[in-house]
Amino acid sequence: MKKEKKKIIFIIITIVLLILTIFYIIRHNYNIKEYEKSIEGIKVTMLGGSNIKEKGNINSCSYIIRTRNNQLIIVDGGRDIDSEIVQKYIMEYNNGVVNHWYITHPHDDHVGALIKLLNDENSNIIIENLYYSFNTLEWYEKYDARDFETEKKIINALSSNKIKNKIECTKNQIIQMDNIKCEILKIANPEIINSDNGNESSMVFKMTATDVNKSIIFLGDAFTQASIELLKTPEKLKADAVQMAHHGQNGVTKEVYEAIRPEICFFNSPEWLYNNDSGTGYNTGPWKTIEVREWMKEMHAQSFVAYEGDITLRFTSEGYEVIN
Repeated sequence: MKKEKKKIIFIIITIVLLILTIFYIIRHNYNIKEYEKSIEGIKVTMLGGSNIKEKGNINSCSYIIRTRNNQLIIVDGGRDIDSEIVQKYIMEYNNGVVNHWYITHPHDDHVGALIKLLNDENSNIIIENLYYSFNTLEWYEKYDARDFETEKKIINALSSNKIKNKIECTKNQIIQMDNIKCEILKIANPEIINSDNGNESSMVFKMTATDVNKSIIFLGDAFTQASIELLKTPEKLKADAVQMAHHGQNGVTKEVYEAIRPEICFFNSPEWLYNNDSGTGYNTGPWKTIEVREWMKEMHAQSFVAYEGDITLRFTSEGYEVIN
């Protein structure tokens, strides 16, 4: 009888200790998450996507951003072949809801995935706020005919019931998203018709995590005419990180990058473009990537390249760290 009693007591003590251990682990993990949350300013993920050799080996532009309280922001989204990975992140991070989606300009390497997700009945995503600045369809047909089919598709897709709120942005507009302030620095300009017109129509904006005073500027595929406009207010351009214009080649002028003075450069480039390799070796192609890379070296900026795969940086008051 005594042995049975001791056995019961032992079992009870073991169960209590097990419950206390589980409680401690849960509480400890919760405290870690709360601590991490308290120091996070902004998480920026540049997607590798179709820039990766095995997944397309072609330029695309796609970013996933998470705020301090885990609101989900997407910039562009990349090509149609990138839609699966973009949807995967949307489901994983926010159960299918994108709080804010920004479009720099309506070219396939930037909005192909978005078009596919909006037109796919099975994509199961919701976009609470979509931000854009487009010229008219007539303008695109006349002055950017090479990409007109994509431009027509995205403009038609704006009627999708998956988009709850559409915001046609204005210059100098301020948008507050949790701890992130977004300032629209440039919008589509129909007066530009004698340059790389569709790329020059890129919307340029800067996102700043106000709690840690860290910022990233998105240049889309802005070119020389956009550079002239941006340099009218150079004080607005300073940022800790930059999405390199036109995939890091032949985009904005060196003076724009000097005004930005970034610590971090994101090159949305496949390996051949990053190395200006037309198929016969390093720097044998017609692209300006090597020249732009040299500019960044002069500024002592660290570069991250999309062809190497998805990369996530967390920006805090103390700087930044790679977390994947």
